Amino acid sequence: MDTPTLLALSLVKVDVSEGIATITVNRPSALNAISPAVLPQLQRAVDEAIANPEVRGIVLGGEGKVFVVGADVNFFIRNIEAGDIPRIIQFSLSGHRFLNTIDRSPKPVVARVNGAALGGGLEFALACDRVVASPGASFGFPETGLGIFPGFGGTQRAPRALGMGLAKWLIYTGKTLSAADALKIGVVDHIVPADQLEGVCRAIAAGPFPPAKRRPRSPEFAAIEQFFEQSPAEDLRLGTADTLGDPVLVRAMKAVATKAPVALRLVERIIDEGAQQPFEDALKLEIAYVTEVFSTTDAHLGLTFRVSRQLGNPDFTGH
Repeated sequence: MDTPTLLALSLVKVDVSEGIATITVNRPSALNAISPAVLPQLQRAVDEAIANPEVRGIVLGGEGKVFVVGADVNFFIRNIEAGDIPRIIQFSLSGHRFLNTIDRSPKPVVARVNGAALGGGLEFALACDRVVASPGASFGFPETGLGIFPGFGGTQRAPRALGMGLAKWLIYTGKTLSAADALKIGVVDHIVPADQLEGVCRAIAAGPFPPAKRRPRSPEFAAIEQFFEQSPAEDLRLGTADTLGDPVLVRAMKAVATKAPVALRLVERIIDEGAQQPFEDALKLEIAYVTEVFSTTDAHLGLTFRVSRQLGNPDFTGH
């Protein structure tokens, strides 16, 4: 047995013990939101774990009661107001680099999801080889309700992991899934009691590692998948898509109506065009639209609305 070691990083904790590197985002007071200061520390931690011959597998988690709630919204607001969109682009590119490193890791990477995995947190999970969650975990893409879209590769990983229809459903509606529903559609691979979460993640990361990444989807989501795969985003936003009276689809369409029009239009284009391209080119396509979406009035409106913790939804202008 190797001796446990601890790598001192201010925003990321790394513990290497018994062949497993446990890497933990350590911003519990900020719900482990990802900032430009966090990403280089995460990148360094994963690079070192991959290079360490004593490490067989990696567990990625969040400190406290959540996994990761996404990117630091205040960072976005500051740079929009300063007119410094290039800083947001560089942040997004850093996120891409980190998740590509996880995706291509020659060692198993397991997401230990002990609470909310939202936005960038869900993107983190989708890049891992396995997602293990506690029963109280939750998953979602809230970005279109903030006037933006997932920017760490989620527009491309979600369709490839879940299928086009379910990816659009999650991204267009901002739906937050329970761990049980996330298991049914293939976001989560295992649900285990909270007190067993760490041990199960370590055991899976230690291998042997089965080749399949995701479980089959539950048929109860078939109608949602088909509806969102076939319905244009603008029809959903305007409430003109044909739900055939299905109350589940009616509710989902109403959720889309509350989202930012430009963000919906752009993310539909990114998903549809990206599906026709190799993954690397599709990721570049996502980055190509960052300037446009963050330059909208609605992006600033949605992000500041979130920070002010107002009730309801922003009154998006479509600009």
